[in-house]
Amino acid sequence: MDVSIVIVSFNSMSLLETCLASIRSQTRQLSYEIIVVDNASSDGTGQMLRQKHPWVILIANGYNRGFAQANNQGFSKASGRYFFMLNPDTVILDRAIDRLVAFMEAHPGVGICGPKNVGREGQLQFNCDQFPSVWNSFCSYANLHSLFRGSPRCSRSQMRFFDYASIRRVDRIMGCSLMIRADLFKRLGGLDDQYFMYFEETDFCYRARRLGYQVVFVPFAVIIHFGGESSQAVAHQPVFYKTVYSYFFRSQYRFYRKHYGFLPMLAIRALDFLFGLAVIVRNILRRNGLEKRKGLQ
Repeated sequence: MDVSIVIVSFNSMSLLETCLASIRSQTRQLSYEIIVVDNASSDGTGQMLRQKHPWVILIANGYNRGFAQANNQGFSKASGRYFFMLNPDTVILDRAIDRLVAFMEAHPGVGICGPKNVGREGQLQFNCDQFPSVWNSFCSYANLHSLFRGSPRCSRSQMRFFDYASIRRVDRIMGCSLMIRADLFKRLGGLDDQYFMYFEETDFCYRARRLGYQVVFVPFAVIIHFGGESSQAVAHQPVFYKTVYSYFFRSQYRFYRKHYGFLPMLAIRALDFLFGLAVIVRNILRRNGLEKRKGLQ
């Protein structure tokens, strides 16, 4: 088996059907298997797979085990030389999986690679990044990448200084579409399932880099990622009012404590608190300003 594709699904039945169809139509030169790990969806995902796609290996969880643990479940059943971690809200374009495997075959020093991600209308998504740091978070919170466009120093978050048009070694690539050598995945013991969601691929890339493996962005393999659009829709809303962000912060603090130590973890917590407080104060001031203007009308 060349590739084992693991897709973790949660109430994404229609997107998953589209994803499966794109894999079948665009993966032509490889032997592959697809393993779907369903995290207790309530939209009929399991029934749909059994009826329409019986060739897909289905692991149906009785509760939501989270992204990292579900991926580990899937890859524990995998037999491919390469493991491909894929989100259900993706569409494979122009033999992207074939291209990623061919790249890995030609570059034995590469342990992990990922494709270019685009949105529904073909807009670029910034799916490469450098490893987390307090400075990177400060630049992101302060929107310095917009104030100093093209500056590698101030645009480190999501590597916005990079044109995403050339092959490049990077620190990490978004886990919605990630090709990994099976022996590397097993050597590292899979994903750290203490991350429920977020930072699990960052942690994995960090551990792989420490072993000397390269993580490489491959621009000539392209995948549509619909999820990036929804992420952008909430990007400028106050994060502390969004339940999903509690997973983000919890995972972020775990990563800092695990790899950087206690003091850097305290520093990033302090930064998050200060910027969260600034957002709250800004919103209060805006609301009061609107109320005053309405009172004058």
